[in-house]
Amino acid sequence: MKRRTSDLVFDFIQNKILAGEWKAGEKITSELPLAKELGVSRNSVREAIEKMVILNILSKKKGGGTFVREVSESTIFNDLIAHVTLEKDNYLDILQFRKGFEMQNIKLFLKNADDEDIKELEEVYLKMEKLKNDSEKFAFYDAEFHRVIARGTRNSIIIKISDILFNLLVFHQKTLNVMLGSESGIRDHKLVLEALKEKDVDLSLFFMKKHINRTIKDVEQIQKEEKENQE
Repeated sequence: MKRRTSDLVFDFIQNKILAGEWKAGEKITSELPLAKELGVSRNSVREAIEKMVILNILSKKKGGGTFVREVSESTIFNDLIAHVTLEKDNYLDILQFRKGFEMQNIKLFLKNADDEDIKELEEVYLKMEKLKNDSEKFAFYDAEFHRVIARGTRNSIIIKISDILFNLLVFHQKTLNVMLGSESGIRDHKLVLEALKEKDVDLSLFFMKKHINRTIKDVEQIQKEEKENQE
């Protein structure tokens, strides 16, 4: 598969950071000069930078440019998915990964979580319900619901991977919520929450799997409609 130009820009910026040429807190080269230096379009540079902002590698200051964030363990883990492009096609790959990932998380959550974790999960769900008409905030708490479950597993690797997925899920889920609304998401998360509160492993797994399968179906339907509109 031919690599996107924005991925090459991503590699260039990442290598500058890893080599210590662009240090934490420093401003990187602006879009236009960087595009000229690399011989690519400004859109490709912008796409790569936006991706790195979402992955918490860079931060943007309005009117002030783009800066390197402080290096942390989560930044290092981001390298595992550094080339995941933020498109719906790739979102299906993420969702397929989550089918297994979330199932394991449910099992470990029920084994290791305490009452405070359940309480936090319920609070996040209530915020989802309250903010169902605000696609951006709803997407945040939708992804946070899954991150609370990951934290409840008490597994450091799962927690780090969940932190990486969090920003990607918010990005994609926001688009889905605009197109499809939030009602099905609220319903799915309530069923998962109630099953977890009852400590019913089988039912929790069933509803989580159903939720992810429904999301996959929604994404596939959107892709199909977009393809038909382009033809």
